Amino acid sequence: MDQQAPVWATVFVAVGTPVLAFLGAVFGQLLTRKGAKETDIRWRREEAMRILRWAAELAVDGDVGRSSVGVAALDALEESALLQEDDQALISAVLDAVVEPVVDAYDEGDVVQEVE
Repeated sequence: MDQQAPVWATVFVAVGTPVLAFLGAVFGQLLTRKGAKETDIRWRREEAMRILRWAAELAVDGDVGRSSVGVAALDALEESALLQEDDQALISAVLDAVVEPVVDAYDEGDVVQEVE
């Protein structure tokens, strides 16, 4: 006795297999893109914090030139695309901590320019 598969089963296998493979590929691509986006966000944050440490060290340096570079780098970092919204307050606080004592000292007349 020769048995044949029902027509609906044949159609389901013929159509369903490629559709399921396509959906699996789309789902895998979405997961990969999400992972890549999270990796990019993590990289940007690490880079921003590395630049923040470098610029803050320069900003408090005793040399006026190096200090100016540090403050300029902090200012540029505040406007940078590397910085996430969550980190804006941190950069502002660092800039305030670095710049405010200098401004207060200048206002009180404690800053003396060296002439060579």
